[in-house]
Amino acid sequence: MMNSPIYSRHGARGLAGLVVAASLLAGCTNEANDLYARERAYLRLQPVTAIVPLYTALNSPGQFCAITIGNQVYKFSTPTGASTTYPFSAQEAYGKPECIAGFVVGVPSVPDLNMSQAPVAYDLACPTCYEQNLLQRSLTFTAAERLTCSRCHNEYDLSNGGLLVKGDGVKKLYRYRITYNTATNSLLVIN
Repeated sequence: MMNSPIYSRHGARGLAGLVVAASLLAGCTNEANDLYARERAYLRLQPVTAIVPLYTALNSPGQFCAITIGNQVYKFSTPTGASTTYPFSAQEAYGKPECIAGFVVGVPSVPDLNMSQAPVAYDLACPTCYEQNLLQRSLTFTAAERLTCSRCHNEYDLSNGGLLVKGDGVKKLYRYRITYNTATNSLLVIN
């Protein structure tokens, strides 16, 4: 080690600094990749203005809407139990919706670290049941920003990044990228 060019030019402190810098860089990349789920997801809906529960969830902090995919229809449900359906359009022939159990979409009541309140999208599947037993259990609303699994009884907080707040298991919901055109209020894409 004494003949190493790094050791001879910078000494032990220089080598230690390089090791620390390399470990910090490696740690940062894992955190960024863990923000979004690795599962495949796709949903394209237009016009959002025609779907009142979805439009409300995308434009009102603290509001969320569950989206499930049925036979040629989407079902939109609110935390209060109200629901409505919307038929598939011709677009589904080209880009079929993909998810584990559905989606939950809305704007958290708590701003993110940038102090913005942007729409978020999560899978409606319980991540603990899915990862531990490959069971597709849909979560249900127990409050405006809380989802609970009927099987494992884990509870997830939608106002705080989908984090597990009660129970044991996977620590957060599967989050997907979302694009919502707020200028025209007409197009929603989840992927």
